[in-house]
Amino acid sequence: MGMKDANVVNSHYSSMNRVYEYIDNNLTENLSLAVLSQISGYSAYHFHRIFHALTGKTLHDYVFERKIYSAASRLLYEESSITQIAYESGFSSSSSFVRSFRKIFGCSPSSFRKDKVGKRPEDLPSTGYMGYQADEALEKFLTSVDLPDFTVAGIVTQGLSKEFSSKHIEKAFKSLFAWLIRRNLATPEMQVMGITLDTPEIVPFTDCRYFACVLADETFSSEGEVTVRTFPTKGRYIRFSMERTQPEFARELFKVTDYLYGFHMPNLGIYPDNRPFIEIYSSKGSQIIIDFHVPVR
Repeated sequence: MGMKDANVVNSHYSSMNRVYEYIDNNLTENLSLAVLSQISGYSAYHFHRIFHALTGKTLHDYVFERKIYSAASRLLYEESSITQIAYESGFSSSSSFVRSFRKIFGCSPSSFRKDKVGKRPEDLPSTGYMGYQADEALEKFLTSVDLPDFTVAGIVTQGLSKEFSSKHIEKAFKSLFAWLIRRNLATPEMQVMGITLDTPEIVPFTDCRYFACVLADETFSSEGEVTVRTFPTKGRYIRFSMERTQPEFARELFKVTDYLYGFHMPNLGIYPDNRPFIEIYSSKGSQIIIDFHVPVR
């Protein structure tokens, strides 16, 4: 790829990153082709084609999915009324929301909230929850921490994996590190992070968006596929740490999260919150340590 071609690609990424962020933060606003093409800096004609080439979706389908998935996450984790969630997710009426919701999930929002597996835990029965009993070792493994909002620089990719192995995420981190080195921004103390932008209980694993990123300061600015964003992560989290190379890593990870959701949270009367799931990476000799942070309220 020549220098001119690379500049064109970087320009496309920068423009679309502005659009993606605007959509996420303004679901109740006018998200028409005219408005979003103006934000991108391209004409409506070119914007539509660039957007489809990068996302594989039409603008209408992309915005529709973001609204529905946002509403579904709120139904899963929040206690707001269905009507309020509908309006705050960008739907003009509760009836249009119900029709749209059925189209994606095959059930009404009220049924989804009532029956969805993975919803916030109910009160813990005296016999334990979902077959779980207190585990002293796991209880010591889980700690409560408060985190701030994070401003980070990173690359959005797509495709989580139940095996905790994703070529897309690995590629995003590799591209991010190369960018940091080129810009003389890489340091040994650099805080490497991963932020899951979608809820796996709502969005299929392969479609979940993931932000491969590093903590950013005023010296960082968006460029090409790298974008600087501030995420509303402030609040309480449950943290646990794991060595990435430990045997049966994925199985052990899900063992901990199942216990966390199945016993620890309901036993303490706390619930999952509708904020991003965060991974913070560090090294210990040759080992990579991942601190997982699950948002709770």
